[in-house]
Amino acid sequence: MSKQALIDPKDYPLDQVWMGPEDFGKYNPQRHEFAQITNVLHYDADANLLVASRVLGEEEWWCRGHIPGRPLFPGVMQAEVMAQASSVHCHLYGNHGDEVFLGFAGIEDTRFRQTIEPGEKLWVAGTVERANVRRAAYRWRGQIIKEDGTVASSGLIIGMSF
Repeated sequence: MSKQALIDPKDYPLDQVWMGPEDFGKYNPQRHEFAQITNVLHYDADANLLVASRVLGEEEWWCRGHIPGRPLFPGVMQAEVMAQASSVHCHLYGNHGDEVFLGFAGIEDTRFRQTIEPGEKLWVAGTVERANVRRAAYRWRGQIIKEDGTVASSGLIIGMSF
């Protein structure tokens, strides 16, 4: 994955929400501390692009233990952020109803390029790279982008219906 960001965060203000948790929650069953996307900001079917946000709190559950004195948003949680954004995108892409559960089946070509700290605002952008809509199996390439436009992490998320 390129180090260049798919989007410029300035083009997707956090207060311009396309889909909130009550709407995308029908596709993503994660709740409470495991709900990892804040909002979906933009979906363009023609451009095959979904943009979501993840606004980190100052005192999230992982801050206390990862890493004491210098909390960093764990890479495994960054992968989960991308997986949850990919699930929403693939549901919309394949026009799957909420009866289809798309699960995280794998991750490839993943890079963590920047540290992410509590309180940061993040944009998650990605495209469906390959799809078998009939089987509900997808490959989604995404990025987590910081407010200044730098790519913090990227990866290829593999999802399928379970």
